[in-house]
Amino acid sequence: MKSLLQRYSEAVFDGFETILNQIDPIRKAGAMLAEAKIAGGRWVLYDRGYAMSLDTSTRGSNPFDNRMYRMNTNEFEDGDCLVLGSYCADDPEDIAVVKELRKKNNTRLITISPHKKPENPRTETLLHTLADRAIDNGTDNRGGAFDVRGIMGGILPCARDINLTINQAIVAEYIQNMVESGRSPSQFYMVHFPYFKEIQEVMNKRVEKLGY
Repeated sequence: MKSLLQRYSEAVFDGFETILNQIDPIRKAGAMLAEAKIAGGRWVLYDRGYAMSLDTSTRGSNPFDNRMYRMNTNEFEDGDCLVLGSYCADDPEDIAVVKELRKKNNTRLITISPHKKPENPRTETLLHTLADRAIDNGTDNRGGAFDVRGIMGGILPCARDINLTINQAIVAEYIQNMVESGRSPSQFYMVHFPYFKEIQEVMNKRVEKLGY
């Protein structure tokens, strides 16, 4: 019998294999983000699991203009491009965020979520069907969690790791598109490096002037 460690490791590796099957939508998502930024729009990130937004905020300089840690959808603006990461295909709160986004003009939506339909979905419409670019994380609504005898509830979900990796892949493609368009992407420095505050100040002024 395989140990829990073996089962979890295999689930994570299988999840990364799933990412390789999503290269085309990931590349198109990165291109869409670059188009939105070049057109003067914002890149907004929302994920209720906090993996993507936490990683972004701790890296300091990044391409995101606004990170929605909680649902504060009155901040959406015309031209926003939203990356929405979720562990569920049918979360009503995620659907509500999308509806608020679409009240604005010329918005774009990229979702990273399960595409498997739950047995008893909570919403008539699944999240990924509303997206301009939908990327399947390959899990179900349990996030890849395991049932273990003697423990209540699922444990060791792998969707968090998969969603984060997909998001970083989108960022990589965004950067590539910006460079090829002759524009410097705004993610290239981290808070751990010397002179971060000084460089951050320079970058903020550049973003105010150029929009990226």
